[in-house]
Amino acid sequence: MDGGFGSLKLFAYESDGSAEHRTPLPGPASIGTDIGLAMNRPDPHVAATRELIRPPTVHRGRRESEPFSAAWFEELEQKRYQRHGAWLTRALEFGRHPGESLLVLGCGLGTDAVRYARTDTTVTVATTADEYPNIVRANFARDGLTATFAKLDGPRLPFADGAFDVVTWNTLYDPAAPDPTRVDELFRVLKPGGKVIGLFPARFDSAFWQDIFLPLQRLWWRRPQDPATAPKTSARELRRTFARFGELRVSKRHLRRGELPHVWRIFPLMLLERWIGRVLVLKAKKPILVTRPQTKFDTPGRLAA
Repeated sequence: MDGGFGSLKLFAYESDGSAEHRTPLPGPASIGTDIGLAMNRPDPHVAATRELIRPPTVHRGRRESEPFSAAWFEELEQKRYQRHGAWLTRALEFGRHPGESLLVLGCGLGTDAVRYARTDTTVTVATTADEYPNIVRANFARDGLTATFAKLDGPRLPFADGAFDVVTWNTLYDPAAPDPTRVDELFRVLKPGGKVIGLFPARFDSAFWQDIFLPLQRLWWRRPQDPATAPKTSARELRRTFARFGELRVSKRHLRRGELPHVWRIFPLMLLERWIGRVLVLKAKKPILVTRPQTKFDTPGRLAA
């Protein structure tokens, strides 16, 4: 949905009509049954490549695990945080927010949300009409974890002001850019001092510089397709869009050696990803003291008080 907060545009949505609800998750034995009831499921290969931030054109490997089974989710979880995705554990701050309230936007298959829930973080997963929360519920059910699931309809978040300590926003597969209206909603639902952690496709990534320095590369090598489908952005644009926040930091991460020309592969990948990585990681905090806009009902004495 344009203007919404979704990221993984692969699922149909079923809801009980409420804006927000908490339901007990099924036990591990019922995972296959619940998923089998879904009218529309994502292509397992596409869902897996998005969860692993891989180009969709990678070879479809043979897996012994049944798609969307507990073993399948476990395999994806292991691969998501290994090798090229090792940076995710530190960037998303798993284990650093026990006892805090967390809102997950752009949850994908829910792998990150499950990691937070394991460390006693109170997790709320918000999905749009284009996402399918039963897939995420099945992922949570592997460990008997629970979460609150909320339905998103438009850019406004159905939560009270200052409801969350942390908001994570994965926009790698979101068709809409992070416009100020959506960022204002993140600001509103965060508590004073709360943190937002965002993942955004980088504009000045390895693909950009390959096209600049190797304009004839197509004659001898075809560059893999971009792993993300969302509109690309830059660190400068993110700083401008998130200007209301404080302590704002943007770093560049994620790069696979197979996405680079052979002559570039001799350089350390850890160094290259900080220069020409595919993902921008944004971290920012809502100021503890927020200036309230003056209205016609305010008087100088009242404001001073």
